[in-house]
Amino acid sequence: MENNEIAYLKKTLSIVDEKIYENKERIQNIDQALNQGKKDLSENYSDLSRGGDLSEAYSNLADTEVLASDLHKEQKKLLLQQKQPYFARIDFTADKTSKLQKIYIGIGNVIDKDKLYVADWRAPVSSMYYDYNLGRASFAIGNDEISGEITKKRQYKIEDGQLISYFDTDLTINDEILQEILSHNASVKMRQIVSSIQKEQNELVRKNLYENMLIQGVAGSGKTSIALHRAAYLLYKHRKTIKSNDILIISPNNVFSSYISEVLPQLGEDNLVETTFAQIVRAELHRPVQSREAMIDELASKPKQEKLNEISYKSSYEYLDSLLRFLKGAFLDTFSPQDLSYVVFEDDEGHKETIDFPAEQTKELFFKTFKGLDLYERINKIAWQYARVFSDQRHYNKEQNAGLKDRFKKILYRFLPIRDIEKIFEIFMAREGLSYKKSNAIGFMDKGTFLAIKYFIYGFDHDFSAKYLIIDEMQDFTPVEIYLFKKLWNCPCIVVGDVNQCIEKNVSDEYLQITADFLGCKLTELKKTYRSTREIAKFANEMIGLSDIDFVNRTGEKPQIYFTDDQAAKIVDIIDNYCRKYEHIAIICKCMREAKEIYSKLSKKIACKMIDQPEDYNNRILVTTCATAKGIEFDAVIIPNADKENYYNAIDKNILYVSSTRALHSLFFTTSKPKSRFLNVLDNQE
Repeated sequence: MENNEIAYLKKTLSIVDEKIYENKERIQNIDQALNQGKKDLSENYSDLSRGGDLSEAYSNLADTEVLASDLHKEQKKLLLQQKQPYFARIDFTADKTSKLQKIYIGIGNVIDKDKLYVADWRAPVSSMYYDYNLGRASFAIGNDEISGEITKKRQYKIEDGQLISYFDTDLTINDEILQEILSHNASVKMRQIVSSIQKEQNELVRKNLYENMLIQGVAGSGKTSIALHRAAYLLYKHRKTIKSNDILIISPNNVFSSYISEVLPQLGEDNLVETTFAQIVRAELHRPVQSREAMIDELASKPKQEKLNEISYKSSYEYLDSLLRFLKGAFLDTFSPQDLSYVVFEDDEGHKETIDFPAEQTKELFFKTFKGLDLYERINKIAWQYARVFSDQRHYNKEQNAGLKDRFKKILYRFLPIRDIEKIFEIFMAREGLSYKKSNAIGFMDKGTFLAIKYFIYGFDHDFSAKYLIIDEMQDFTPVEIYLFKKLWNCPCIVVGDVNQCIEKNVSDEYLQITADFLGCKLTELKKTYRSTREIAKFANEMIGLSDIDFVNRTGEKPQIYFTDDQAAKIVDIIDNYCRKYEHIAIICKCMREAKEIYSKLSKKIACKMIDQPEDYNNRILVTTCATAKGIEFDAVIIPNADKENYYNAIDKNILYVSSTRALHSLFFTTSKPKSRFLNVLDNQE
């Protein structure tokens, strides 16, 4: 190894170590000041409130808390940099100068005495590492473009502060280092990919804040990683205006939330605000919601064409149009106001002065003046306008006026003959010719409709505001839910998903473009997969008829089918003989009933765990269902009962595809009966 490389690493680490030491002292001092400030405020609360200094005391304490938070965050990043301060270097000479710059790139800046030792991967100059080979290159700072020549690209492997190896390349991300990264065992948590971001991914990460994107990416294309790294990029570029709690990610379920929870911390950033759509529904309607896993389980166990047709319709923009026409038409037409009259003065002779709001006036405001607004907005505006009449005539002051507005709202809502959300839902279902069976839990496919009705009539009780929105697994949301996203969050967004991983429905290219247009997004398609070996990816894509997919040239064993009378014993044999080097193995079943049966037999032979809670993922051998495993990856996947009776229809094919694409390195099928016809593609592969 070059001595100068060893010396540079040593120097960089000494700077990082010094900053860690200095920060440690600052953190101790600021924490002490913060604790003392809280103590003083508590002990002197009465005196401060009487003296009028309470707001200043709170303000000072808040400033101290912000400073403490920033120092703790910086210390976390420094500790990460202590292990790997950088992963790459480019040598660049700008056209306007003859001076060669050696630019080292890592997860954060390392600066000492105004000298930049390491550039943050999100900095403009670092973009050249991802976008260019050796030769001409450029990067933008504001409106200025700096052009020049890249004469060296070097990639490093540094572990725990030790330089393991490095090599030069003329490519953007050398295939050798990419394959080395991809060949690793699966992690309990998703990992950051800053050292291996590809050019097309980097372009999406660094888009302008206000450029909305809908990314359709095949399984393993890195779409979720792109969304999370984009969040990290925005936190860096717009650090004065966007904080981690300003970015909201809507993920499919809590298991997936747990899986992605380490990506931002690995980059030295705080985690984002996360929720699921079901959590929003529960918060607003105070009712349980059927999980997607339960719905898929029901479909996989007892597929009924009537149910599939209903799901298909409720997943269409035609259904959204029908719902909005009903709410804005037939339902609004039931609003029937009456004359309102209020006595504001009466003299001794019984003469009364009144303020009157005739029914026709209310109708005019509701149906014409505020036409186009949701019902709750119309009622808010009318109630405010009527309340102001009292304050304008000096019968009420401003404080009383606010209470009067709420009273008017209650009166105006009484002009609706039906105000119960579930009853309105029932009426709409009947109009659409759809059956509805009352239940305590809201059905998975109905949660969007219930929430849309609630929002249209009453608005929301909670504030879900954000400055940037990430929607993952876009294909699992219905147009009604997408409509609500647009209503709730008037902010830039990135929406990612894969229509090929729909289980309960088929999604067309036309639907994708309609969704992109509806959200005001540019549609981008990613057709290169980085997750699975070429053999696994080729099998999975051929099974569903995808032919234009690119693969990373990482080879492995062809997926294997095992015929056996004792599948549990065979699974143990596969794990013992073919999966010894793997850290995370999943037995992915078609439905929960099947998973429980397999687990019951398997748990007597080998240590394993059913996955149904986020913490359960931290286990070497897991038994789960396709719906729960979606979005997560494993070193090896074993799919039991892969026979022609168990996997035979369109839903079964989708389940088989999603399950297969969870595998990084090895894929196995077991069956005690003739194999599913969907596995016939393996017969034609070498």
